[in-house]
Amino acid sequence: MTDHKFSLYDCDVAVKPLRVRQAEATRGLLIDAARELFTDQGYGATSIEDIIRQAGVARGALYHHFPGKEALFRAVYDVVEGEVIARVVTAAGAENTPWEGVTAGLRAFLDACLEPAFRRVVILDSVSVLQWQAAEDGIEHIEMSMLRTVLTPLATTGDLKGVPIEPLAYVALGGLYGAALYIARAAEPAKARAEADTVLDTIIAGLRSATVT
Repeated sequence: MTDHKFSLYDCDVAVKPLRVRQAEATRGLLIDAARELFTDQGYGATSIEDIIRQAGVARGALYHHFPGKEALFRAVYDVVEGEVIARVVTAAGAENTPWEGVTAGLRAFLDACLEPAFRRVVILDSVSVLQWQAAEDGIEHIEMSMLRTVLTPLATTGDLKGVPIEPLAYVALGGLYGAALYIARAAEPAKARAEADTVLDTIIAGLRSATVT
């Protein structure tokens, strides 16, 4: 066994330079501040001044990390959406059967529609703020990757014989976002969430019965 002597090189690799850590901390402050403001006030009612005041940083620090408010919104969107997607995949993977996994995963996504940050940033405001990026850059919903992960076990185990996963994921995405908008815009979100469950259970039951041989 070869001995490995500690060196300054190891220290440089293991520990990020102070300026890098400071930059990351400042970026995190901006994202956290913007997340809180976008959630409470909405994108349109939140100004750059609001964000730098909340974060406690200089205007130049914001523009060092983000070209403007829209880019900062995209960073907040990615964080909030990423948290929910991780929970969805975890919920789906914890179940014993593919169908139970699909049900648990989609329910976890719809549960998130009751959370203020996800409701405002991802479901309501992102449609108007980020739609041009999707049109010009072909940005794919991160939910597509989530849905492929959740739905693929149905195909690999033969539970959805003859049904291709890719179009199924796109159809599911449309339905999922329709349900999310219904919940987010409802006067009684909790009631709307329960109604969405009834629809989800009906659709899944129909799919299961249609694929039984």
